[in-house]
Amino acid sequence: MFRAVSDEALINRMGFNNPGAVAIAAKLAEWRSLGFWPKHPVGINLGKSKITPLDRAAEDYASSLRALWPHADFFVVNVSSPNTPNLRQLQDKAALDEILSALQEVNQESATRSVVSRQLSVAADHGPRTTDNKPILVKVAPDLSFEALDEIGELVGPRRIAGIVATNTTVTRPATSDPGLKQIYAEAGGLSGRPLRARSTEIIRHLYHRAKGALPIIGVGGIFNADDAWEKITAGASLVQLYTGLVYEGPRATKEIVTGLRQRLEASGFASLKEAVGQAGEM
Repeated sequence: MFRAVSDEALINRMGFNNPGAVAIAAKLAEWRSLGFWPKHPVGINLGKSKITPLDRAAEDYASSLRALWPHADFFVVNVSSPNTPNLRQLQDKAALDEILSALQEVNQESATRSVVSRQLSVAADHGPRTTDNKPILVKVAPDLSFEALDEIGELVGPRRIAGIVATNTTVTRPATSDPGLKQIYAEAGGLSGRPLRARSTEIIRHLYHRAKGALPIIGVGGIFNADDAWEKITAGASLVQLYTGLVYEGPRATKEIVTGLRQRLEASGFASLKEAVGQAGEM
């Protein structure tokens, strides 16, 4: 990881380092058994292993979901990291469709199995139970064209995409005449932070309007303060996520963002954040 401090940016090429889905599932089960489970929703990011060929990607994602399904409230399909070789090719509509089809098959099987297990655990049947599929979201790259994003949007209904995470890091670099920054920006990897803010907001706005506000969007990219979060929300994000902002601002950033958002809601006359989503064009 490399810091471009004056631009409040990061470049990372860390990849998906982890012990694997089975090991993670065991650890999460342990945490739950020890009473360490949080009250807030827990999400898991699914990424293809570096050594898995692209033509077996769907199988890889499905295998991870099968192992981790009981341990999360929602899952994000990451096909947009620039640090796993050729991973972004999986954003192609046909490739992504195959992955989502495999994932939803596992999702349905796991939900049905969970319901049957619950039914067998009670002495009496209290009426019909419905299967509870886990929401599956897709994380997209900021370097995609609007046309490519629209193709992904065409899979929302058929593959029951529950939302879009917009966006991952970018492979582009901001122009600079600073020799130090030039050296940092020459490093390979994905760039996050301030330079990504405008592009991620642009993509959020496009996705929101294309879906007519019907598709939840998690806004990511260059969020450091309440102004940045408000920009994402009013562009169409239902939720926001920050990483580089935490690196530069520290944990206090979250409290300051929440406080600032409350002030902006009051000033704008909205009763809730939900009312502010996508309202930038209306204000």
